[in-house]
Amino acid sequence: MDLQAILKNLENCPCGRKHSFDLKVYEADRGLVHKVGEILKKAEFPKKIYIVTDENAFRVSEGILESLADFDYEIKIYPDMRYAYLSTSREIMEAAKDFDGILSIGTGSVNDVCRYAAAQANKAFAIFATAPSMDGFASDSAPLIENNFKISYACRQPSVVIADTEILAASPTELKAAGYGDILGKYVGIVDWKVANYTIGEYYCENIVNMVRKAVADVVAMTDKITACDPDAAKAVLDSLILTGCAMQLAKSSRPASGSEHVVSHYWEIHKLEKGIWPDFHGKKVGLATLLVVRIYKQLLAYKSIEPHKENLDLEDVFKHYSPANRDEIIGYNVPNPTDEIDFASFKAHWNDVLDSIENDLPDADKLYDMMVKAGCVTELADANLSPEFALEALRYSPYMRRRITLLRIIHMLGIEEDLIKL
Repeated sequence: MDLQAILKNLENCPCGRKHSFDLKVYEADRGLVHKVGEILKKAEFPKKIYIVTDENAFRVSEGILESLADFDYEIKIYPDMRYAYLSTSREIMEAAKDFDGILSIGTGSVNDVCRYAAAQANKAFAIFATAPSMDGFASDSAPLIENNFKISYACRQPSVVIADTEILAASPTELKAAGYGDILGKYVGIVDWKVANYTIGEYYCENIVNMVRKAVADVVAMTDKITACDPDAAKAVLDSLILTGCAMQLAKSSRPASGSEHVVSHYWEIHKLEKGIWPDFHGKKVGLATLLVVRIYKQLLAYKSIEPHKENLDLEDVFKHYSPANRDEIIGYNVPNPTDEIDFASFKAHWNDVLDSIENDLPDADKLYDMMVKAGCVTELADANLSPEFALEALRYSPYMRRRITLLRIIHMLGIEEDLIKL
């Protein structure tokens, strides 16, 4: 992937913004676990580094420490970092205070806690990826848990991302399917971004959307190979995950990579965490949420006109569906009500554009289901330990845990049948 070519193609972008990102080096190939030190030196990464990983990621990265012989490092190996807690980030910040850079070995939670710690402590940050399981590698935000509530914190991209494609290919099928599921969420994200642009004039860039479309198309083309131990397929998935992460940085927003499907996933996660239940892999839940949301959005094609109306938000009803410990967060996201900013006249005028996006930016729900089955994704609620009642609750109440306009957030304000949110 030619990072400089991406930036070159976005010069003088019609959206009016100057696009940039912090990622300087991205290399993914066979055998790179033995060349991490060489790549970091070439990228002028600091020599004094604090390394963070967990036992699973470290076990599959045999040879990485030998490649870092010229570096002055200390390593922290967590037993199994399934959760990305804000408190862990703070712990890493303190441990890394005398180091100049942080190297994360792993995926998901390990990267997120390190990303936030590096940004807060103003340290250089690099990642050695061990599974193509989510799009957060090149992200500039970190979703972290505090009080069993997940908040996305603004951070910085890593300056270097390295992956050994043989390690990626050998990662568990469930993780590879999770990466595929995370990519599918971009379908919904594009529609929701357009809706926000039409309703409240939120910034939107078609060039960035086209980047994301290409990233999704490249992964979908590999559907039949996702579960195989195929280094080339694993690289193709990681390339697209990196590209969507860059898209977020280019837009200075997570809009290019996530929409209502991600928030539904986060809703499931925080409620499971509250009950002490393992919430499952991020991309696994995102893929399933994408399937549910696409089915809902496709129903809107039957409505050729809308008569939107102001929302009478019942916060007390919303509070019933969240922990009392999260009351302040819910108030912060909903007071003042973000839907008060909606320009209904503009939205009505653009309704046909919304329908066009639903028709063309979203795959047919049955086709999406078939793709997910081929890629080893979860397609049934029971397989993600979700009841129909809990899934419906998330579809109805998850939008209130973010200050963000999505089609799912305003669907009950459109003056059409409200019985659209169903399984």
